[in-house]
Amino acid sequence: MAVRLTIAEQLSRPTQPTSPTLSAVQLADNEQTSSEDPARGSLRPSSQSVVPAMVIGFKRANDDDAAEASGRITRKLKLDSKDSELLALASKMPLQEQVLFCIGLSLKTMATVNQIQPADAQFKLSDILKGKIEIYTYNALVSPHAAGYLEECNRIVLGILRRHPTWGLTAAVVENPTHYHAVCSHVAKRLNDKRRHIKAAIKSSTGIVDEADPNGQPLEVMDIVKLVSHATKVKGSTGMKAHSVKITVQLLARFAFLRRAFVELPAGSSIDYWKTVDKQLQSIRERFKDQPKHAMSAFFKRILDDDLEQFGANKDATLDDFQSAVPLTDVQTEVEEAIAGIITVPTDDEADNTE
Repeated sequence: MAVRLTIAEQLSRPTQPTSPTLSAVQLADNEQTSSEDPARGSLRPSSQSVVPAMVIGFKRANDDDAAEASGRITRKLKLDSKDSELLALASKMPLQEQVLFCIGLSLKTMATVNQIQPADAQFKLSDILKGKIEIYTYNALVSPHAAGYLEECNRIVLGILRRHPTWGLTAAVVENPTHYHAVCSHVAKRLNDKRRHIKAAIKSSTGIVDEADPNGQPLEVMDIVKLVSHATKVKGSTGMKAHSVKITVQLLARFAFLRRAFVELPAGSSIDYWKTVDKQLQSIRERFKDQPKHAMSAFFKRILDDDLEQFGANKDATLDDFQSAVPLTDVQTEVEEAIAGIITVPTDDEADNTE
């Protein structure tokens, strides 16, 4: 008859394993208990069948295993010899060093990407915004009232773009330094391209032969009307149709001033043309700031008269043809209002304007 043990007796007995998943300590205890209890010999595990203790954590592979693994990865990823050596070195490191090594490589990669990635690659200008930049950089440069052709034109264009966020220059773009710099860089590039076009047109209009060209032939001297017509046909880099501009007497006088400034530069001089022009315009404003407006108009009229005398008048058009009030385009009107201060535009020196 089986002996029934009381609860107290059962609790006082050593705990017997009920699951095959045993710890090494439990197995050792059970082996000792079973050895003292011959009646349970069939359940006693032998010393040869004891399951080895499981080690919590990772066991570093030996050098042969590490070399074999790094070799497989090298072949699979087609690493070069330098990267293969680096991988083999990392495979022999303890786990903690390997983790830190990977983090260090990631940080170095991020730093390299930040150095080589251009701003424009992080923000792509829409076709609408690019088109507006083409139009307004052009109109800002051919305005007869432009206070300057470097920083001032940049300020006017960016200010107008910010007044029309639906074109693409939204508040979010302005507040993001990387994105805003991409827009400023594009504006600066288009202004530079158009300034080069205008300067080249002025140079060719004087009939001056390029001394750097041994086979250079004398160029046709252009009258002021022909010069303005040629210089204001500025096309975008994508071949977009030339923008139209209304020619006025004021615009003819402004280009006469630009041609005079070019002719007065010393031959072979390295003086920056557009910086010289901006300084001369500043001097003119200072000279006439306390005088009636017509005094400055008379000054530019004398320059225009001198230009007509030196380079000739147009056979098909006279100044009288441009005297009447000419309705400006909407774009010209907005640019002129921005220059006159009727439209408030922000000051910004983000873009770099260079010749």
